[in-house]
Amino acid sequence: MAGKSSRAVSVLADYMNRTPDAKQFISGWESNVLFDLSGEDPFSLLFTEGKVEFKSGKVTDPDVTFFCNSDLFFDILTGKIDQDDAFANGLVEIKGSIFDSVKFRHAAELTQQKHNTIFSLLKTLSRFS
Repeated sequence: MAGKSSRAVSVLADYMNRTPDAKQFISGWESNVLFDLSGEDPFSLLFTEGKVEFKSGKVTDPDVTFFCNSDLFFDILTGKIDQDDAFANGLVEIKGSIFDSVKFRHAAELTQQKHNTIFSLLKTLSRFS
């Protein structure tokens, strides 16, 4: 079942592809990022040739996998929960490349900063869920 985290990450991927700073940052980076969140079906982001592609389902041999509750991950994406606190307190488990997890995080931050209006709206709407 597609959930709110997968929909939010899909929007994030779309905007990453429209954001020059994010595109430059991910240029030359090849990585498969898997999100295995309880409460919704797995989904992935494929970073290749300076683009990011959202895929429903698992990828084989992901470079990094995020594990946590879907609602928690959505709250991290929307800023309801501080991501540093969530990671430091073990609420999110990462398996695989820490480098790739940090690279994903930075690309997401660049995208959210450049498209502040849309992501602020997502954050505001998340307060009602």
